[in-house]
Amino acid sequence: MWVHSGRSGAPGSRQHIPRSRRHRGVLPMPTIDDLVAALELERSDLVRKRDGVMEAAKALLEASQRAGRANLAPDEDRELTVLFTQRDSLRGQIERVDARLAHAREAQADEGRVTRAQEQRVPTGRSGGAPVDAQGEAQDGARWVRRNDGRPAAVERGQRFADHAVVADHARLRAASDQHIVGTHGSLGQYVRALSTTSGSALVPTVWAGDIIDRARNAARVLQAGATIVPMDAKTVQIGRLTTDPVAAFRTEGSLITATDPAFDNVTLDAKTMSALVVMNMEFVQDAPNADEVVSNAIARAMATELDKQALFGGVTTGGEVGATGFNTTFPTPPNPRGVLATLLAVASSSVLGSGANGTALTATTPWNEVLDTIFTVRQNNEEPNAILWNAKMAQKLAKTYDTTGQPLTMAPDVAGLERYVTNQIPSFTQGTATGTATDVFVGDWTQLLIGQRLDVTIQVLTERYAEFGQVGIVAHWRGDVALARPRAFAVYRYLIGA
Repeated sequence: MWVHSGRSGAPGSRQHIPRSRRHRGVLPMPTIDDLVAALELERSDLVRKRDGVMEAAKALLEASQRAGRANLAPDEDRELTVLFTQRDSLRGQIERVDARLAHAREAQADEGRVTRAQEQRVPTGRSGGAPVDAQGEAQDGARWVRRNDGRPAAVERGQRFADHAVVADHARLRAASDQHIVGTHGSLGQYVRALSTTSGSALVPTVWAGDIIDRARNAARVLQAGATIVPMDAKTVQIGRLTTDPVAAFRTEGSLITATDPAFDNVTLDAKTMSALVVMNMEFVQDAPNADEVVSNAIARAMATELDKQALFGGVTTGGEVGATGFNTTFPTPPNPRGVLATLLAVASSSVLGSGANGTALTATTPWNEVLDTIFTVRQNNEEPNAILWNAKMAQKLAKTYDTTGQPLTMAPDVAGLERYVTNQIPSFTQGTATGTATDVFVGDWTQLLIGQRLDVTIQVLTERYAEFGQVGIVAHWRGDVALARPRAFAVYRYLIGA
């Protein structure tokens, strides 16, 4: 890590040094900016020398041609050989300086990113606000910072997955192998067609994998609600967070000032594997002109569906949800990530409301009360929710509430003020006497839900398993994790009767 010692002038310029330090022969520590500037100057000098050598060689050849000689004289030939040797030596020196300059510029860019990250701080309490700089001014940019290198951890809203710095670095490392695949096959659809004749398994080139991930981001409800994507360039990634603010207090004159320090810890994302299977007719895979679009969308939808389920219910091993359609098994952690409900049950159980043996029925005249209780549970913990997630049956039931004159009941303002998303990955299930009608309602600041995304997507084409039906299976393997940065930013009303 290069140390910032303030702004530096051009190489060779005289900087002010305190008299006492000059007498001791102490010089200021050079900065990364100094190094970059010195290397640029060194390169310019080498290029000037190389160009001078080439001009001398050109002049020597032109003089021989003007003299009408077909060949150089022996002394001219020796001189030209020396010039070419100098040229080759200077070229080698320029290449070495270019390599050092590239590393220095990369370090310069890293230092700039770290400096900007260190100047940001994320306020605790209501987390809907933007990050602020050291002066307390609101800033745009990353809310989360990687602990190992200080770079922004999250993909920004509206930013392509492939444009995140970590993903772009990975793409550069894989550029040669990716370019070979893209150049050979042209599209993901053609790639799948080629694999369908070999039952092959392969990494998807980054440019195609990024497109699939972006499509899944658009389809997953938790991501539509604001969940934060964190690219993972390693199996485990740690993100720093502030857990406790320093406390201010009034005191009497001359009394002791009690020190309170902010507390920090890490959110750790540990990659786990999720697999999605899509089955298609062999004829379609081989003949359809839009196979690329259909294959990408099918894989993305399958990923988004499972991601919603795991982000909400991963880690749940008991309760009415486990027996619901699509939830016929438990979701222990590991191998599953631990989603919102399991995290709250483990570390913030008071943020799980309801859970009645026979569910909780909505009251006809006050149908919004339970949803409002869930919203204000988040607010009572000094957090601010931004969205509600429920299933279609619950949304329909609340939309069909009427007063005694048959007029639709007005939605409570605190509910209307939040975004509302329908996902049928929140099931309707049996809870006691509530047969097939119980469901869960999730409320939270969804930007506090972190979804780690490993940079590679692997696809595997299954031909023999479905051969008797003339079909082919496409398995996409996704790796990543789910974590709640601030569990108290969420609340769940469990077993609310919504049908």
